[in-house]
Amino acid sequence: MPRIKVVFSIGSMHGGGAERQLVSLLRHIDRTRIEPFLYLVYGSGPLLAEVPDDVPINTFESRNTNRPTVFPGAMHRQRVNDMSHFLREVQADVSYDRTFLMTLIAADAAQRVKIPNVSTIVTDPKYGFRSVAGRFQSVKRRRLQGLYARSACVVANSSGAARSAETFYGLAPRSVTTLYNGVDIDLVAQQASVSINDDWWNATGPGRQIFRIVTAGRLNREKGFHLLVDAVAQLRSLNPNVDFRLAILGEGDGRQALETQVAELLLQDTVRLPGFRSEAPAWYKSADLFVLPSFFEGMPNVLLESMACDTAVLSTDCPSGPAEILDSGRFGVLCPTGDVNALAAEIEKFVADAGHAKCYTSIAAEHVRQSFAISATAERLGNLLETAAASRKG
Repeated sequence: MPRIKVVFSIGSMHGGGAERQLVSLLRHIDRTRIEPFLYLVYGSGPLLAEVPDDVPINTFESRNTNRPTVFPGAMHRQRVNDMSHFLREVQADVSYDRTFLMTLIAADAAQRVKIPNVSTIVTDPKYGFRSVAGRFQSVKRRRLQGLYARSACVVANSSGAARSAETFYGLAPRSVTTLYNGVDIDLVAQQASVSINDDWWNATGPGRQIFRIVTAGRLNREKGFHLLVDAVAQLRSLNPNVDFRLAILGEGDGRQALETQVAELLLQDTVRLPGFRSEAPAWYKSADLFVLPSFFEGMPNVLLESMACDTAVLSTDCPSGPAEILDSGRFGVLCPTGDVNALAAEIEKFVADAGHAKCYTSIAAEHVRQSFAISATAERLGNLLETAAASRKG
């Protein structure tokens, strides 16, 4: 059976969860079944270097040399047109896009040239759409409704996001398929074995307990990092004999606001923002606790990777992935969303009792290996892509 040609697409290769998951899928998709291509709007981001060598990378900005236009919608039309041409050039059998902003381009392009598309929803749209959709949100929502309805397959990375998307976009009940994010266990273990070259993080305090907390994600308000900073400020005042370390990994527009908050609370020796770290699992592995303080999520890779590193995890019980990952608290602690006091109280339990973490770590790591291996995710995606390709031939 000949391989099918699949064009994978996303906006750029910056260090968000959607981009990292796409890189993992490109690494693990079965080459005997699928010939992958990558199409980006912008050829930028640290994860570009991690795209497998056998995957051709094409970008709108390198293919399109026209001068930017100021007319509303004109740039979007150029992008749709260019991707339509690209799909024809490579004789694609299927288009696969990740994030709804890319769906607006890729699904539109694929449907214009009658190529089946598989589109992935990576966060609960009830909460995540408004914060990133930008201008003309009602127009974009209507377009997405039509694009999803005409797609060969729509996938969401959690069951909660799938059901929410059906309601939000007016799609048929149970029409969105759930495909959980996968974790590359071997790669995480390799990255976790790297030494962290940071004296602040590695410091030991004679006669004093050092408690290391790590979190990671795009630096924006929705991730709730400001709540975690406030919680650590509380904990430091309540535990004068404990030296806290909070590392917030990632980049984003919210960096300056977080840095200002840290300075105002006089936490410069307690909280650091090391930026995007390719060796993030090494930080997870060396931490006493991973905390995810988000207001909403899809299926957070960082939570899964921390669990795979045998690190205890604490997450807000936000829509819609954490409770599914943690099985409603069996594999990690869930606390109310947006509640600084609750967040501090749950962290305090780990500080006060070193054995508290052991209630979760070993069973959580095994849970990730059994239920979230990237090999299984890639195989199931391959099946969905082959089914989509067959629908065109049929």
